[in-house]
Amino acid sequence: MKQIGIVPVFYHPDVDVLMQVVDISYRCGLKVFEFMHQRDNKGPRLFNYIHERIQKYPGLILGAGTVFDDTMTERYIQAGAQFIASPFLRPEMAKVCDANNILWIPGCTTTTDIGWAKSLGAKVIGVLPGNILGVEFIQTVKRDHPDLEFIPSGIVDLQLPALAKWFEAGSLCIKLSAQLFPKDAITLKDWALIEKGIFAHLKNIDKIKSAIKTVNPH
Repeated sequence: MKQIGIVPVFYHPDVDVLMQVVDISYRCGLKVFEFMHQRDNKGPRLFNYIHERIQKYPGLILGAGTVFDDTMTERYIQAGAQFIASPFLRPEMAKVCDANNILWIPGCTTTTDIGWAKSLGAKVIGVLPGNILGVEFIQTVKRDHPDLEFIPSGIVDLQLPALAKWFEAGSLCIKLSAQLFPKDAITLKDWALIEKGIFAHLKNIDKIKSAIKTVNPH
């Protein structure tokens, strides 16, 4: 997550479209992929379909996101999830992930939530909605909890100057969904356009990371 800077988040009910997006993401260099759960029983089956073909993608880290409870957490772990992300802080999910030695990424919106998540063993925390809480929130919680990593979601402005602020503030990476996989492009199956967009975002993040490394070489 830290090395690449982007975690793609995606769901589609058509398994062929879903696999095409996984394939493009991997070929572009996105080695972490978050499957977006849809609050139904079809999700784990689709996830398992991807996982059964994961040998095609050496080094791919496949996780499930938008997971809401411990039951679904258990199902995704059984299907092969390597991390579980949630928009909420649910202690019962922490227990399931800990018992299975799986990375748990709870969603937090306040400093109180972050302190609670840390006490439950969280090492990586989703900050959402990132566009509302802002860069300053990341700066504050990173200063208060230097041993934790933070991933903002819901970022709207992806222009280079605005994007740079998130990484300068200490974000581990960012999560992107529709920005990487525009609805119209998915409908038209314009894979070339999607690939071009992914490369453009990765190029910007590489520039940002290089600039930060130059300023803070250690």
